[in-house]
Amino acid sequence: MRNDKCRDEGFSRVQFVIFHLSLVICQILLSALTSSSAGPYLAGADAAGEQVVLRYLSESARKDAVLSMAVDYTEPGKERLHLEFTWMRKIKQGLASHLLRIETPESEKGKLLLVREKPGGGADYLAYRPGSVLKKKVRITGAREYKFKALTVSVQELIGGELLMYTHEFKGDETLDGVPCRLVESTLQSRFRNDSGYPRTRIFFRRDTGMPLRWELFGKSGLLEKIISIEEVRKIDGIWTIARARVEDLKKKGRLALTLKVVNYHPDLKDSLFTEEYLRQASR
Repeated sequence: MRNDKCRDEGFSRVQFVIFHLSLVICQILLSALTSSSAGPYLAGADAAGEQVVLRYLSESARKDAVLSMAVDYTEPGKERLHLEFTWMRKIKQGLASHLLRIETPESEKGKLLLVREKPGGGADYLAYRPGSVLKKKVRITGAREYKFKALTVSVQELIGGELLMYTHEFKGDETLDGVPCRLVESTLQSRFRNDSGYPRTRIFFRRDTGMPLRWELFGKSGLLEKIISIEEVRKIDGIWTIARARVEDLKKKGRLALTLKVVNYHPDLKDSLFTEEYLRQASR
């Protein structure tokens, strides 16, 4: 989709991807992606690295859920921004679908983003904006970013990641802030080079819970551009959940705080929610 079309829709090269979260929610970054439920190992992948990532995905990130999230963003010389959204996540046949709905501010309220994983990695992105003079639909095939004033945030930060697009290599045991971790370096597969602005990442996973503690995102220049730190993790309904994450944008000197407000791990999410037809009806 052309950038000018996206701007007209009010999304401007929309993505939403996370995080991590997982990280986001951390994803982070936040989004996302075990064993058989996440798909087969990739050719040439490091088995130890894959297992570390898949433990996190299967035990935390890949669970049906409805989450209420808040985003606060600050940047030198810019106004402070506050954004809230509802994130509906459904896992079916090993693939995740994410439906995000902006709740506040009023100018953004009602915007919808549907992210559907595809077998073997990658995802389809479809965004709708209520009241648009166009046809309300924006299909995103390039960079996945949500933009609002000074805020630019990637899917990897809001729903946690698209980790199936990467191969993962275990780099050894590390101690970070006094916490024993396993370090995994991830490299974007060449076929997805246009689908992410971060061809390389490093993730520190806690040895005790398997949850991420820190996520480093390297841009196409090879330089470290963003750092996602998991500041709080809670066990909710037996599931380790990222409750608060912080994203540091080293280029813009911006700081984004992602906070979990409420989560329901036993939602009755109909398949019909994760379709273009639902977006078309809900955005009227």
